[in-house]
Amino acid sequence: MESQPSDHFVPIGKAEDVPPGQSKAVKVKGKTIALFNVSGTFFAINNVCPHKGGPLHKGKLKGYVVGCPWHDLQFDVRNGFGTDGGGQCVASYDVRVRDGEVFVSSTCREF
Repeated sequence: MESQPSDHFVPIGKAEDVPPGQSKAVKVKGKTIALFNVSGTFFAINNVCPHKGGPLHKGKLKGYVVGCPWHDLQFDVRNGFGTDGGGQCVASYDVRVRDGEVFVSSTCREF
């Protein structure tokens, strides 16, 4: 049996299932996380916008910034920080890719 990158990383699918510039929602230990592919590098943030609960994986991705599809509140997918300077942010998660499989940490990064 092949081992995972770490005990707290959860396999969520194949890298080829999320082409560059695309995103999808994934479940990691009961949490819905938005997974983004930016030019072949994967990033993961909480999928729920703190403003009104919009699904961030459905937002428009411009470079490293995703806008909430409901009100366009924007977040940097690399760290979850809001880009408007208003202090809004979402949790971000480490991502690993090994042998074409994507793994997301089950614990968020500290701010």
